[in-house]
Amino acid sequence: MNTVVMAIDHHNNLSATIGQLTLQEALLRNASVVVLCCLPTEGGVEGEVMNIECAIDQVAEQYGQPKDPLNCAENAVRAALVPFQQSGIPARGLLCRGEPAAVIVEQANKLSASMIIMGRRHLSPFNRLFKGSVSAEVLETASCPVLIDLRAGLSDS
Repeated sequence: MNTVVMAIDHHNNLSATIGQLTLQEALLRNASVVVLCCLPTEGGVEGEVMNIECAIDQVAEQYGQPKDPLNCAENAVRAALVPFQQSGIPARGLLCRGEPAAVIVEQANKLSASMIIMGRRHLSPFNRLFKGSVSAEVLETASCPVLIDLRAGLSDS
């Protein structure tokens, strides 16, 4: 079975268009979906942090969760899984630590992904030079097609 990787950023709200694009591609390709979220390296620890098999727990969401980066990322991934599980598409989440572009490409390679779908931040020229562009680096280094939703992401000027 084909696998489509949907890369999300725990800092931004999930773009509805990225979810819809991924859903359409998964249906067209008869593919499973892996929702990947990368966290910054902490204490020198890189690599896989957590596999997530189920969508968001509505009861836990109602009572709130601590807002540390790992919890925020887990909640973002669980919320992103909802439309796939509702549509009957096999989907799971994956949280990793490391440099986002490298992790996205590495995980896509491990999964033999048929496509990576992601958004991009709309960085100012200064921030693009200072921070670099994750989407541009993924586009340049991935061994599978990369679909970048230019409408997604928040402005980081």
